Amino acid sequence: MIPPMFRLLALCIVGALALAGCSLTKVPTAVATVQTGARQVRLQPSAAAATSTPSASVANALDKAPMPKATEAPPSRCGDDESDRTARRVRANVRVDYQTKSVEVAEIIRFYNREAASLRAIILDVQTNQWEDSFALSQLTVNNQPADFELRLNRLAIGLDAPLDSGCWLEIELKFRLQPAAIRDGLRSYRGFFGYSPRQLNLGHFLPTVAARVAGDWRIHEPIGIGEQVVYDVTDWHVKLSVTGAGEALALAAPGTVTALAGGNWEIELRSSRDFALSLSEEMRRHDLQISDDLAVEVYTFADARINANGLQLDGAEHVLAETEKALAHFGGLFGAYERERFVIVQGDFPDGMEFTGLVFVGGAWFTNFAGGQQNYLTLISVHEIAHQWWYATVGSDSALNPWLDEALATYSEYLFIERFYPAYRNWWWSFRVANFFPQGMVDSNVYEFATAREYINAIYLRGVQMLHNLRVDIGDEAFFNLLRAYLAAGAGQIADPTMFWRQLQPEQRPLTLATRGEYLRVFDDQSLFAAPENAAAQPSAPEESP
Repeated sequence: MIPPMFRLLALCIVGALALAGCSLTKVPTAVATVQTGARQVRLQPSAAAATSTPSASVANALDKAPMPKATEAPPSRCGDDESDRTARRVRANVRVDYQTKSVEVAEIIRFYNREAASLRAIILDVQTNQWEDSFALSQLTVNNQPADFELRLNRLAIGLDAPLDSGCWLEIELKFRLQPAAIRDGLRSYRGFFGYSPRQLNLGHFLPTVAARVAGDWRIHEPIGIGEQVVYDVTDWHVKLSVTGAGEALALAAPGTVTALAGGNWEIELRSSRDFALSLSEEMRRHDLQISDDLAVEVYTFADARINANGLQLDGAEHVLAETEKALAHFGGLFGAYERERFVIVQGDFPDGMEFTGLVFVGGAWFTNFAGGQQNYLTLISVHEIAHQWWYATVGSDSALNPWLDEALATYSEYLFIERFYPAYRNWWWSFRVANFFPQGMVDSNVYEFATAREYINAIYLRGVQMLHNLRVDIGDEAFFNLLRAYLAAGAGQIADPTMFWRQLQPEQRPLTLATRGEYLRVFDDQSLFAAPENAAAQPSAPEESP
């Protein structure tokens, strides 16, 4: 067991969302209220988006945006010759005006129904509609035909004229305009992965996709100002990006296979990814490291990442490159190989950090406050976000209902990194990241149970890392790392729930972990934890109801 003095600070992406719900067809414009523990976050409707008719200027601009070239459709919309690929596929033409920081998008979503039951409705996850005046939809069709829909915050429900039968597919075409907000001080700044500063435009979670399906139900949560609420299944992304209003020094940071074309144009392909994010800047400089024939790392930073500390010239980018090479190799050996050809780290003009598939942001303050060595947030937060490539990008989970599944594991991965490369700093890590915060709370809490971000961090990250370390003590190192590898293998490409994690314990190990489970979990009995995971539940036999 970890002595009581050991407690954990976790780097949590927490922001207060001054959110905007809008109604484009059938939704009333009443103010929505989301209960968040002992307080409420009010979600004010956007007056600009409360009507089904966009402004003339927006409509004209979007009318000029060409739809992505449709792939040749088979004679029937049933049958899947590419069943080895994901059921969700996005093609998008994205036009960015860098001067105004406005974005015009023409997007096609193809969705294959691979469940046993028919679907009467499709739910899209539209994260950008959380923000007031950030999302304006001008066109939506299903299979080239108009469709009824309603948009509430991040949930766009589309009614289907005919059920989407098992084994069949459809295409949803969207045209919309985005207006990210300036990254401001305060809690809103934590969501700077969709926003801009004077020197950077970040577009994260900006392309709608088909919401996750878990146990035959749509899984999409209302946003609040504590923790994260996203639940993503994997999607194939093909994005054509065009940027105007920028100088020749414009740099693009993006994951996947990026092909630079002439005149501020790029083509980006990202397969089997839970999300798609990019960053643009005229001031970022790129640092490259070719780790092997199959893996390259890129770090994008600003000039202020080079600092003079106590007479020493330090470059945070070079430090991050070196630590990233170690982390990718170590985690690949402990958990399973990092299977993408590129990994990108971006200095973000917002606090802390944020994970995406193949790309992560690390807060600018960690670069500008870097004083050398490894006992600092620049090292730990970089490693934390790298670990999310396994605990989020590879094996997904519900970040609202089961946040510990990715955050506790990513935070404990920091300790595994320190333990391997800087063992003299192990006690420092427990003190610096854990002991100073004296956390309380149960690890299996969901984000809606907390009144403050501090309570959330303490229970999910801090107590979560204590629980994981105690499990390691309970069953021994070899069994513990076998557990992590087995969980990753079982959940790769899936949306895991806690039972998927606990079921990887061998029967003889379960009684050894009972005391730890009882200390950190509210639900810790064998019958609950070792049951079949959610996604193994029987699919509904009846078609879904329309929205």
